[in-house]
Amino acid sequence: MAFSSHLRATGAAALLAVAAVVAACSSTTAAKSTGTGTVAVQLTDAPFSTDSVKSVDVFVVRVDGRTAEADSATAAMGARDDSATVGGWTPLATPNVSVNLLAYQNGVSLPLGSANMPAGNYLGFRLVIDPTRSSVTLKNGTVLSGTSTPSVMFPSGSRSGIKIILTQPVTITANQTTTVLVDFMVDSSFVMRGGTMMQNGLMFKPVIHASIKP
Repeated sequence: MAFSSHLRATGAAALLAVAAVVAACSSTTAAKSTGTGTVAVQLTDAPFSTDSVKSVDVFVVRVDGRTAEADSATAAMGARDDSATVGGWTPLATPNVSVNLLAYQNGVSLPLGSANMPAGNYLGFRLVIDPTRSSVTLKNGTVLSGTSTPSVMFPSGSRSGIKIILTQPVTITANQTTTVLVDFMVDSSFVMRGGTMMQNGLMFKPVIHASIKP
């Protein structure tokens, strides 16, 4: 199975495309097939609509998936202590890299990593980020981080798991490719805490959705 993934934006949205192909298996039934496949993750983005922002740098620790559904609390489980498999999560990629979401636009993708995963139905996905190494840089050179003034209020803790909302389960089928578009709404994920970003900074409230690409 090859599972490729990228983050892209349309206007204010960033899309993570996930393609999964299961390597040769004895069964051709998706949910009942056995075996493992390779998971490859890529990142891309598109134009950010806020004119005063130069870059949005998010430190991506991991991309995880699991066969059971996940709420926000489940997505956060194990993220801070790096217990990747707590709660049934399976690491799909472990890039451990700072990514400027605005640098990967108009279809350009950044490979994040790869892993093996079994065929079947996957109902939960999450991004694990490190808020202490994430920031927003304005066009005037001001860097907003969790410790700056003004600042960006990221989720507390050294690592945060962010739920990806699926419109339907993702079925990994033997010898076939499934592509999932994960829509990271960049503009909607940052809220101004005052009249301007220079007054009280920003609050990070991630909004991420996903759908299967035809």
